[in-house]
Amino acid sequence: MSAVTLKRELDIAKRLLLKSQAASELPDIISHADLHYQWGPIREEIDRQLQAEECGPLNTEILDYPKGAIDVRPLSRFSVRDHLVYDALVYRLAAKIDATLSESVYSYRWQPKTSQLGFPITSWLRMRDYATRRIKRDRSLRIASTDVSSFYEHVDIATLTDDLHAVTPDMWTLKRLERFLKNFQDINHAWGLPQGSDASGILANLYLSPVDEHLRKSGFTFVRYSDDMMIFHPEWNALRDALAGTNRILRSRRLSTSGSKTRIWEPAEAKTLLDDSYKTALAYGITISAPGSKDELRRYFSSITATASPDMRDLKFALNRLRQTRDDYAVQWCLENLKYVANLAREIFNYFESMPGWSSRITKSLSDFMENSESRSYPYLEQRILKYFIKSGIRDEVMLQRAWHILQDRNRVRFPREFAARYIGNHARLAESQLLLHMFEGEPDSDMRRALLVALYDANYCSPRLLNRVTGAFPDLKWICGYLINSPQLPLTGKAVSWL
Repeated sequence: MSAVTLKRELDIAKRLLLKSQAASELPDIISHADLHYQWGPIREEIDRQLQAEECGPLNTEILDYPKGAIDVRPLSRFSVRDHLVYDALVYRLAAKIDATLSESVYSYRWQPKTSQLGFPITSWLRMRDYATRRIKRDRSLRIASTDVSSFYEHVDIATLTDDLHAVTPDMWTLKRLERFLKNFQDINHAWGLPQGSDASGILANLYLSPVDEHLRKSGFTFVRYSDDMMIFHPEWNALRDALAGTNRILRSRRLSTSGSKTRIWEPAEAKTLLDDSYKTALAYGITISAPGSKDELRRYFSSITATASPDMRDLKFALNRLRQTRDDYAVQWCLENLKYVANLAREIFNYFESMPGWSSRITKSLSDFMENSESRSYPYLEQRILKYFIKSGIRDEVMLQRAWHILQDRNRVRFPREFAARYIGNHARLAESQLLLHMFEGEPDSDMRRALLVALYDANYCSPRLLNRVTGAFPDLKWICGYLINSPQLPLTGKAVSWL
């Protein structure tokens, strides 16, 4: 009997991981180019490890990822090997899980023909479009909206395992996935499902399927995107009963609804909740360059930011349209409020990159922010700022000083240190390259050693002799060494990789 292999699912996991790099919350410093160019032997090694039940995770960071000015959520950052293992194990089960789900679930739906997930924004818009059409057809409908408090963190792995055993008899995969999730909880300050991987979204859908079935059997029309739910009915009491029943199901699964986000909307309010006609018209006007559309967009942005707590979705919409029109109207506001809207850093920095005329002012403001000691409280922003400087190719003495300070501080989380290393490598003098090598030799963390080796390569201080010596001394770096020894042109992180 031939051994079970996960090679096909590893291929899928690798393809989706590379595809996600341009939009990733925590991108790799070289967009995993070393993974792509040596994929055959890497896949064979990971598959052999899984045969031997070496499931991991071996190296995990739990990061405080911003949700707003104050709130954070725990984002799990795995090593690339662990990321591929987790995703591949879940993708092996994805089609069977998806077949059990209600059509009312829009999030993380698996597409068996293409072996990939539906695009998140498209799925979200499809759900909103359905809900809008539903209330337009019946103007008597109220909407009950709710979601789950700290959903991923409170998923009970034992209960999820029972669910998975009911879905598939594939004990080979179930045994390894259960071990991975158990190890994840045992060796980290974390619990529940790892946040930051689409694979967790697939498992989360299965975990909430009893709620879907309860609502279906009770005769309710509803839609769900992950734990975000809308239930439709004309009677207020019926919706209250639906929410109460939903909460009972959730409690049986160690979950509870968010009191601040649970509400019954009256028919007129329901239309307001879902009506994006103004934004749709504004977006269309901008696309066709309609007269007055630029001024209207500026008024819209001003109205959003005039409130004490701007709506993040509206702000994201406005920033993306300002970037589309190359309008610098919001640049100064973004610079002044960066730490309060750190969760929109991806949109903000994409906007900055579309404003070459503001480059000197943007870099000066970002350097001032980094020079301020409070930047340490915002590691995600530090990473984004360093990535902006790497992509722009700008040498800034203040930024270089801050990058050295970040790199040398081993008490900081790893991901800004990795980007600090690469920024230094892009602008290092010979003596600084020698210092980078000294730091590499004394660095205990494998992923940081990889980042320092990339920095040495950027600095043109990475000879074949050094790479061969590193391969012998650090077997866990053999893949990055094997890639660098061929003298590649390293991709700039954050850009779509050319090989996809």
